[in-house]
Amino acid sequence: MMIDYDVSDDWSEDAPDWLKSLVSSLDRNHGASTVLPLTVIVEEIAEWIELASGTDAWKKTANRDSLQWDLDKSVGAISSSLRAHIPGPLAAFQTAFGNLISSSSAVLSQPPGTRVDAVWTEALSTARNLLNALDSDQAVRASWDDLVAKAQDRTLARREYHPIVELLFEQLQRRGLSVSTS
Repeated sequence: MMIDYDVSDDWSEDAPDWLKSLVSSLDRNHGASTVLPLTVIVEEIAEWIELASGTDAWKKTANRDSLQWDLDKSVGAISSSLRAHIPGPLAAFQTAFGNLISSSSAVLSQPPGTRVDAVWTEALSTARNLLNALDSDQAVRASWDDLVAKAQDRTLARREYHPIVELLFEQLQRRGLSVSTS
């Protein structure tokens, strides 16, 4: 069973264990995930598209590979309900980003302010569209539903639900909601 040992004892006896565990999991200071929430990596990529320049930015294969690896891990951590709510924007961004990172050296060496090639504008616009989709009521609700479903799964041995918590936390903060763990 997936019960956090930091669960408070002020619950009624008939409160389900999964609910206690779910509430305790919202403590972001305990057992943080190693997977970046999708909102964080997509926003980071958008900032790189807008601002990163020089030979140490886009032309370096290691940098592009690192961004792709982080994106792949974040996409892999998306829960099923959320994935069902964002298939179009997610696929469009993945395609546009793939096109960008496989572009020619001439395109990748363009400094910010001169990036007019379609791969730059397409990657940036699809990143923004994906972020908007992730910020929607439906996407936040889907993340919540997936978190509750994971918390109720008695076969989980560890904190496999933590990437969902991290993404939900980011979604709520991006919507301007104050999320506290105290």
